Amino acid sequence: MSTVPAAQRDRADMVAGFLCAFSFTFSALALVRTPGLLAPVAILLALVAARMTERHSKLAAIAVAVSALAFFFGMLISISTDSPIY
Repeated sequence: MSTVPAAQRDRADMVAGFLCAFSFTFSALALVRTPGLLAPVAILLALVAARMTERHSKLAAIAVAVSALAFFFGMLISISTDSPIY
């Protein structure tokens, strides 16, 4: 059974934190632009970050929840204002 060195684990946690930040950004943009394109990207980034980190697991879980809510509310806003979904 191989163990991951601490420096590599810290680097992975840092990248996962950035992926969470990008996910939050895409989630916010999905509310005002095309949610059919931006929200799935945000969800995918959040899921990758959740799998990648142990230290930022709570942040990654919040990013997954926020991106899923952004998908739902972005679609709701887009449909109710007759804006493009894609």
